[in-house]
Order: sequence, then structure tokens, then C-alpha cells
Amino acid sequence: MRTRVSSSRPGPGFVCLLLFLAGLRVGAASASRDEVIVTLKDKVIKDLSSRGLTLAFHIGLFNPASAPRELVRYRYRVTVNQKQFLNMTVALDEPLSLPPDVETRIALPVRISYDLLAAAVGPVADKAVCDLVGDMYFVTERKKEQRVPIAFSGGFPIFKDPEVDWLPLKVNDLTVGGADVVFRPVFRNLNGYELLVDEIRFRLFFGEEEALSGLIAGDKSLPQMGERSFALPFLLDFFEAGEGLRERFEKDEVPCRFTGEIAVASAWGRLVIRFDKTQGLRLEKTPQ
Repeated sequence: MRTRVSSSRPGPGFVCLLLFLAGLRVGAASASRDEVIVTLKDKVIKDLSSRGLTLAFHIGLFNPASAPRELVRYRYRVTVNQKQFLNMTVALDEPLSLPPDVETRIALPVRISYDLLAAAVGPVADKAVCDLVGDMYFVTERKKEQRVPIAFSGGFPIFKDPEVDWLPLKVNDLTVGGADVVFRPVFRNLNGYELLVDEIRFRLFFGEEEALSGLIAGDKSLPQMGERSFALPFLLDFFEAGEGLRERFEKDEVPCRFTGEIAVASAWGRLVIRFDKTQGLRLEKTPQ
């Protein structure tokens, strides 16, 4: 028995169809290779304080074409915890030139005010998530505009300044000429994370007279949602300070002002927090 094997060749119409489909693929690849490639390089938090911060998205713009491109404008919408926070459209005064086959770095900063955030989004606890979605517009050497979508996301903290308070002033010895006292300041951390305090610089006033100034020694870091108190012993000389201070110490309370700076080392850079508290300071006198 013989078996016949038949073969058939594609007709000219089929060959044309294959060539047409191949052309579509090549055209699509060429178009994608021609567009500027936008990639997120880093997210940086700057200018952090109890009032707000700046969340900067550092972006790389790579031009794969053989001719320069220009970034002429961009627009984006920002949501925080999936609620709309702001809409921005930015037209560049001068287009940003992107040389061929080179990556150019830019930053898209989002300024976040805690007051505006609370008004737009509602209460936010210790941290939040920011989503940025939009488009960048580039112009080719032939003045053709290209739109490239962007989408980035980053978290940021809600920072609260430490609270400053004090315990009653311990008066261990009180004479006509002076007093042996211990000032006990208290610093409270209202954040859900530890504050690594490098330095606390202070000035202490009783009325108008400066009683003590300097740096607080020892471990100063503040535990999350906790507090730390310090003991600052020193001697008061009423003859040097004046009769007014001696008369104040005959009462149960003296006017007190405690001012200075707290330097904190954080993941978002060094923070310097100023404090200034004025209030009556109760005297805790040791029985003579």
C-alpha cells in the first residue's frame, strides 16, 4: 500500500497577511522604544516638622531615541489613604531637554501640611500612604507631543513635637544667701516611635533672672508614647541674683521660663525642635 503525502504552499494573500502582522509588531515596538522611560529612583522625606513635610519622588527620565526630547509639562493627582488630597498641573517655564540615550534625574515634590491634610482626609494617626498618579508630556524634535503615564506611591510619618513640662522644684536647703535646688524637667514623646535625642540645650529663668543654662547629660532618647525626666541640681546665690529672687523663694511658687532646643537623629534627617514654656514653678521645700 502506498501512502500519498501531500503538501501545500501558502498563497500570496496569506504571505501578505503575515507581513502585515509583522509590520504591526515592529511598528508597536518602535513606538514603545521611542517613548521616554520614566522610573522611580527614590523617595525622600524633607523638612519634617510638627507642621508637615515634603515627600519628594526622585524620578529618572531616560530618552531612548536618537534625538533629544523635551519635558514641557506634567499633571498629577495625589491621594492620601485613598482620599483625594490635591490636583496639580505644572507647565515648565523653560522645557527640560533630555539628551538621547541619557537618563536625567528630576524630583516631583509633594508638600503636605498636616492642617490641610486633616481638612481634606480627616484624622491621620502615626503614618499615611501617598499615591501620585498622572501624566508627563514630552515634545519630539518634530514637535510631536508624547504622553507618558506615571504612578508612584510612598509612605510618610505624622510627626508631633515632644511636650515639655516639669516637676516641682526641690529646695534642699534655703538660707538668706542662697538655695540648693534641683530642677526636674520632663519631656513627653507623643509619637508611636522612639525619638533618638542627640542633644538638649536649655536656658532656665526664674522671673527675669537666668538661673541655669547648658546641655542635659546622659541618655536623652524618648520612648514611644512615653516620657523621660531629668534632675538638674545647682546652687542659687541670692546676693548675685538680687533681692527679688530671694523674696520669690519665700513663697510657694516662682515664675519660671524653660526654653531651648531638642536635636533628634531620625530616619528623615536631623530634626531640631525648639521649645519655650512659661508657667509658675511650685517649690517643694525640705523641712528645716
